[in-house]
Amino acid sequence: MAARDQIDVAAVRAALQEHDHPWVAQENALTRMTAKSRVRRLGVPLPDAAHRATLEQRASQIRAQAARALAGEAALSPKFDLRDVSGQDYVSGVRDQRDCGSCVAFGSVATMEGTARYSRRMAALDVDLSEAHLFYGHGGTVGVTCDTGWMPMPALTFCVNRGIAFEAEWPYTPGNSSGGSAPAGWEQHRGRATGTQDLTSNVAAIKQHLVDYGPVTGCFVVYTDFFSYHSGVYQQTWGKEEGGHCVAIVGYDDTQSAWIIKNSWNTGWGTDGFGLIKYGECYIDSWANVAVNGVALRAWTAAKKVIGAYSTGDDRNGWVYVQDNGWLKVGGSTGTAHVAALSRHSVPSGSTGTAHAAMFTDLLTAKEKGAFVNAYADEGSITQAYAY
Repeated sequence: MAARDQIDVAAVRAALQEHDHPWVAQENALTRMTAKSRVRRLGVPLPDAAHRATLEQRASQIRAQAARALAGEAALSPKFDLRDVSGQDYVSGVRDQRDCGSCVAFGSVATMEGTARYSRRMAALDVDLSEAHLFYGHGGTVGVTCDTGWMPMPALTFCVNRGIAFEAEWPYTPGNSSGGSAPAGWEQHRGRATGTQDLTSNVAAIKQHLVDYGPVTGCFVVYTDFFSYHSGVYQQTWGKEEGGHCVAIVGYDDTQSAWIIKNSWNTGWGTDGFGLIKYGECYIDSWANVAVNGVALRAWTAAKKVIGAYSTGDDRNGWVYVQDNGWLKVGGSTGTAHVAALSRHSVPSGSTGTAHAAMFTDLLTAKEKGAFVNAYADEGSITQAYAY
């Protein structure tokens, strides 16, 4: 690799020194890459001149608000971090998009995974969704490639209309070099966003959504110095414009006037893959801030215990609290429901509430005995369950 391709971290540090060291630069895998490889770690098409003028106007307003301490938000805590809510971490692990402009898939999936966990207050919820399915599968149907990049709203609209498979069904590789595809019947094991909200440029709404529901996407313009970011509150200081990028915003800190972000460049970038970006910087909060209202799952719980239950006495209205999965309704209004233990019985579609009551009774028995169950939850309703 030519020396000119490496980022001159010493020059970045010198520029930071002139600005009273707002953040810390450090050599990492990205600073040592070729310039072409670094740009491939981005993936949001840059706005045209007219759109950029609008973004700049919005960003200027946000910076002005930040200078006035964002008046009117006194009801919120001055700091909120989804990685530490009463000691619980609701943010999924840091990923690595590698040599492909697929950042939008990673930012969008991180938003869904975090929302699935935090909206249920289930930090241990097993939800690892497939960035490959979103980007190469759904995105591929509309011409998305590693070279074109994408935007969060169309990506998350696919998550609402179709949902995405779990990572185990379609593991991510850069450029889909593994030749993966969604298996037949993937919709029986999926995560589906229940709706989207465009919170772009509404700082108060972004913060409120973080506190109430979970992460929000954030797109911004990347300059050369951002690749060397290690810690502190990032603000553009040195280098040229490199391209657009998407991350998940997972918190905020008014004491530092900064968003907390989760990136997709592995844990060697930033502080274990996370960072802080100043409010209004590089369009992080004025370009494409998309949130999801909730995430409905179709998945087996794996071996878990039933640790709570209730029923109103109405037909088909029994609920159980399954370890690491939260409250699930026992059986649905239609469809097949069965419980298996030493023997198995199934309930045909359109059956009466009697069959569902039997399933509820078996799950209550498992609760009383402390037995493990493996339940299939179909968007909040248990339709199959095995008691061990």
